[in-house]
Amino acid sequence: MTIKRVTGFLRYCASACSTVGLVPTCQWVFGTAQLNLNIATPRLLNVRPPFLKYPVKLRARTSDPFVFRQIMIENEYLPLKDLRVETILDLGANIGLASAWFLNRFPAATVFAVEAAADNYPTCKENLAQYGSRARVLHGAAWSSRETLTLRRKSCAADNSVHESGIGHPDEVQVEGWDIASLIEMSGFKQVDLLKIDIEGAEAEVFRADVSQWLGRVRNLCIELHGEECRKAFFGGLAAYDFEHMQSGELDICTNLRPRASA
Repeated sequence: MTIKRVTGFLRYCASACSTVGLVPTCQWVFGTAQLNLNIATPRLLNVRPPFLKYPVKLRARTSDPFVFRQIMIENEYLPLKDLRVETILDLGANIGLASAWFLNRFPAATVFAVEAAADNYPTCKENLAQYGSRARVLHGAAWSSRETLTLRRKSCAADNSVHESGIGHPDEVQVEGWDIASLIEMSGFKQVDLLKIDIEGAEAEVFRADVSQWLGRVRNLCIELHGEECRKAFFGGLAAYDFEHMQSGELDICTNLRPRASA
C-alpha cells in the first residue's frame, strides 16, 4: 500500500470519527479487515454511532461493514433529513441499517421492512426489534406481482438478487414475491411518506408493471438503480408524475411526488 493510499485511508478514518465516533470507526475498520483478511472472530460486532438509540449488529466476513459505511459514515440518506416522514416502506432492507437510520432521524416514524435473503432476515429482525412496534419486518421480495421467486445468492450478501422461478442452480433458493400495492396494504399505511428501494435490479420489473395502483400513495422515494435498463424503467414509471430529483451517492431521490398536470 502506497503512502498516498495510507494517508487517504487515515483521512477517511478521521472523517468517519467525526460522523460516527471513535469506537464505532474502530469497529468498522476491524469489521472491514475481517472481510478483506479473512479473519473469523468475533462473529458479531455491536456498533452504536451516537445518533442511534440502539446498537446495530454487523456480521463477521460479510458485506455488513460496507453497507454500514455507506449509510452511517457516508450518510447517503442525509438529503432526506428535512422531510416530514411518519411512514416508511423499506424494500431490500438487508440487515436493517437504513431502517435504523430512518427510525432515529424521524422519531415519529414507523417502518415496514422487507428483506428477501434468509441469511439477512434474522439480523434485520434483531436490529429492528429494539424499536418495538415502530418496526416490522417481512421475509419476502418486492416484485411486479404476487408469486414465488428464486433468490440468487452472491458472495456479497448485499448483491443478492431475485428472478422468476425455474432456473435450477446450487446458489438459488425460493422466496415469496409481493407486488408493491400488496406490501402497502400489509403495512397498514394509508400513504407512504418514504419508499426506499434497493432490490438489486428487480426495480426494472416493478416499474415496468402498472404503477398506477400504488404510486399515487407515495410522497417521497429513494432508490438505488442497477444499470441503464433499470434507470429507463424507473423514470418511465414516473412519467405521469412531477417531483424534485437529486442524487446522493448511489441513490436517486425523488421528493414531493405529485400527478403531472394535464397539458
